[in-house]
Amino acid sequence: MKKVMVGVAVALAVTTSNAAADGIDRRPPPTIAAPQPYVVPPSWTGFYIGAGVGEGAFIQDVTVENDGDRLHFNGIGGDGVLGTAIVGWDLQVSPNALIGVFGDYDFSNINSDFSVADPATRLSIDHDHSWSIGGRIGLLSSPSTLWYATGGFTQARFDASATINSDVSVSRGRTFDGFFVGGGVDTRLAASNWFLRLEYRFSDFGSERVFRDDLTATSINVDPTMHSARLTLAYKFGSGGFAWGNGWGSGWGWGR
Repeated sequence: MKKVMVGVAVALAVTTSNAAADGIDRRPPPTIAAPQPYVVPPSWTGFYIGAGVGEGAFIQDVTVENDGDRLHFNGIGGDGVLGTAIVGWDLQVSPNALIGVFGDYDFSNINSDFSVADPATRLSIDHDHSWSIGGRIGLLSSPSTLWYATGGFTQARFDASATINSDVSVSRGRTFDGFFVGGGVDTRLAASNWFLRLEYRFSDFGSERVFRDDLTATSINVDPTMHSARLTLAYKFGSGGFAWGNGWGSGWGWGR
């Protein structure tokens, strides 16, 4: 038995020696994982159009002058629903920064109706429409989420009507110029070219005389401000892959 075991050991040693002498490595090859392709996130650069809905409220400082007497009223306001349409263009200037310009148009049923003096002077002011042009600057917290600040010029049309001493009725419309500031969050939907935007905006329109009645020597000045929140769905054209500093769709992209 010992002779058999010694013979087997010698045979294995000879076989291993011959394989080594032949230079053949008979071990199975190591398993190598296939390289994973790097997908460059889509760019936020491009022209877009969109529409949305929102809620708005305006607050008015009203000054009534009557034959040398002056009455001042603060915090008179109204609220309502607004609709909006928007066009704009964004430029992604780095993997996590963006600048853009836009213009939008709002129409609404925001109104207020109140008395400002005794004997009663009834005043009604309605926001008919407004438009704005501005810019925004933002940071991407992820390839699909943008947080931004915005500001620019705005112009609004208010329609005013008044009944003075219950027998004189006057209706006028006035256009107010102002500015707006705000901020929001913009989200790319499922890596597509659709974007959902939620934005808050404060607008200040300065003071305008909405009407004057020479018969009663009465004039009314209004200084409105507006708060609005809007939800907008937009489609962006030509949104491709982004790679900062090395062309489009190649090089290092987001988070690399």
